[in-house]
Amino acid sequence: MGNTTEQVSNTGFGAMMLVFLAGSSMTIPLASVAGHDAWIAILIGTVGSFGLAYVYVRVCQLFPGKSLLDIVGVLFGSWAKRIAGLLYAWYSFHLGILVLRIFVDFISTVALIKTPNLIISLVMMSVVLWAAYAGIEVLARCSLVVLFFILVEGAFSVILMSKDFNFNNLMPILDRGWGPVMEGATQIVSFPFGETVLFAMVLPSLRKISRARKLVFIILLFGGLMMLVVNVRNSLVLGEAASRMIFTTYTAYQYISNADFLERVEPLAIVTWVMGGFVKSCVCLYVCAQALAAVLPVKHYRPYLLPIVILTIEVSFFIYKTGTESVQFALWVWPWYSLPFQLLIPLALLLIAVIFKKRTAAPAAPNGG
Repeated sequence: MGNTTEQVSNTGFGAMMLVFLAGSSMTIPLASVAGHDAWIAILIGTVGSFGLAYVYVRVCQLFPGKSLLDIVGVLFGSWAKRIAGLLYAWYSFHLGILVLRIFVDFISTVALIKTPNLIISLVMMSVVLWAAYAGIEVLARCSLVVLFFILVEGAFSVILMSKDFNFNNLMPILDRGWGPVMEGATQIVSFPFGETVLFAMVLPSLRKISRARKLVFIILLFGGLMMLVVNVRNSLVLGEAASRMIFTTYTAYQYISNADFLERVEPLAIVTWVMGGFVKSCVCLYVCAQALAAVLPVKHYRPYLLPIVILTIEVSFFIYKTGTESVQFALWVWPWYSLPFQLLIPLALLLIAVIFKKRTAAPAAPNGG
């Protein structure tokens, strides 16, 4: 962003984006409209996400060392940069509110039933504030640890639930046609894959920007595989009911019971999911602060962190009245609401950037042989 010299390794960046994808997407049902064919929607959505990612990564590669907002400033001037900065500050702020509300409702429903939501929000956002203040390098290292726990927890859950698998739950395939599947794929392209557009603010910190496209594609592929495994696992255990529950994965964990001594392992899953939500909230907070720093007088992001955290907690209590409302918004409204931020603005930037680069390179070309 021009105000930070932080550098992130490709491994740390990859872990951070992968945990960001796992975040809230591991707790709520994805492509629920497709029912037991949601796994097909996830495969299609994963492929479709490559197109979105190509756009914002290519824009950043055309202007190495510059974030999406810096590129807007180069192409359109300072006023356009201010407008784009405010838009993406709002988008990341709103996403942070959505993530916080989903996790607070989840924790208050399944674990801390008598604890006030305000206390849960304050504790979670205090840790998020510390991590974001420490910087993107610290967050990347934290993400490596969180990713390890997510992968181990996922692998053990599949093994422990395997005795309850019923492969007939996935049949018949495409019994309702391609319509629900494609609708589910559209949802997944936006949530959670399209939200990775926020990493266009982090790409300038990547040590090897030339490898960014390959790295992001690999992350999206692994993220899609993780979601596929989770969805198929839940469907094999819960059947068609998996697409109608709010916290499907938590319900599936309640089926784990081996030899009468390995039971009630849901708390382990809760801890893992909270860590995933922590990383996603950190990224949202960091990007929001960076966007404000790009357009407001104070040019470092840290002074903006505390006000953003306070507003996030406050707004999360009245923007969604219930946990069900926040989940429904994420699944049905968010894909269309996010379209300008995830596709239209980056695509317009890419088209203008290609023209800009060709015009600036033309005078350097020789006039004759």
